[in-house]
Amino acid sequence: MTSITMIASRSARAAAVAALLSLSPSTAFANKNSRPINRVVVVGGTHGNEYTGVWCIKALDHSPPIQYPSLEISTLLGNPEAHRANKRFIHSDLNREFSHEKLTNNDNAEECEQMTPDEEECMLGSEGLPLTVEALRAQEVNAILGPKFGQEHPSTDLVVDLHSTTTNMGTTIIVPESDVAMAHAAAYVLHECGGEMGEVRILMHSIPKREHRPNLSSAARHGFTIEVGPVPQGVLRHDAVEKTQKALNKLFEFLQKSNEDQEGIMAELAKIYPNGRVPCYRSALAKIPGQMSGKIAWPTDDENPNFPKWMVHKSLQDRDFSKIKKGDPLFLDLGGNIITYDGSHGEEVHLIFVNEGGYYYQSSGTGIGVAVASEYDLTTARLPPRKD
Repeated sequence: MTSITMIASRSARAAAVAALLSLSPSTAFANKNSRPINRVVVVGGTHGNEYTGVWCIKALDHSPPIQYPSLEISTLLGNPEAHRANKRFIHSDLNREFSHEKLTNNDNAEECEQMTPDEEECMLGSEGLPLTVEALRAQEVNAILGPKFGQEHPSTDLVVDLHSTTTNMGTTIIVPESDVAMAHAAAYVLHECGGEMGEVRILMHSIPKREHRPNLSSAARHGFTIEVGPVPQGVLRHDAVEKTQKALNKLFEFLQKSNEDQEGIMAELAKIYPNGRVPCYRSALAKIPGQMSGKIAWPTDDENPNFPKWMVHKSLQDRDFSKIKKGDPLFLDLGGNIITYDGSHGEEVHLIFVNEGGYYYQSSGTGIGVAVASEYDLTTARLPPRKD
């Protein structure tokens, strides 16, 4: 087990990123062209105040698993500066920094205007975007795990990104549509961890092409996210760690079985899902560029863009994956007036990440997540066509 080292010096980071980007993947890491998943990097602390994932990667480093000989497992602390500060991020959400525009914004230019209340300075890159702490870290992570863009294959077969949520989402396995390997893995983990009766669910994002996803795990050939809640920000909960580790170990178990006997594991999945369909929730399409999924946004305070003008209605609190219909209570304003759901995502939808603490930040995308109950094809990892 290895922990991928980070570049500690803020002053040297931009130069180090440029040096990393100048290396070909074959120089930085041995490039694996084979289809089996061997090189796995487990990431914790993509959001610095989500301690569950950080504990889990430290536990892996402390006691490396030896029962998965076909896997080369290493760990990475996603956002070390935010983690040390016990913040979700320093300037911007690291999990939204992996778009083509942002990752190619790598040339140091001139100092930009001060961006934050504490007057930390940043620089502008070649695309005119600020080289914030997270922008630089994304380029650094991409050089380690990817590259995401270009002619070379990513050096990492799979990134497993561990997250926690302040909301009552239970154990949520998040995978992208059309990634067959991850759809198979998610189906296995779902069954082995107890399914919806065990508060385990699959959330599938409808962004089939990896290059269109802005999240950290898209730097690798495959991405698999485990999200467990409710957990307060900056807090460790034993039960949440156990749930995360169980899902992670079942993922490793699936990968090992798949590498040893592909036909055998597929026969096992066929018995579990005889109709070839896997229950899941399909996230709503993002309406804002750079976001992973759609949300019902709330308006924000005139003096503080991270403070909502409306709060989530009490009838929805802690009821993630519950249904809401057009006309049902959704928000409450300062005057005590109820704002109802307007049907903007459909007459009846499921709400997810209800009152998520991380979604109070504009950089992460404010509001409540939206999904619909669905199922995906086990063979193709495709969802049914959307209903207009």
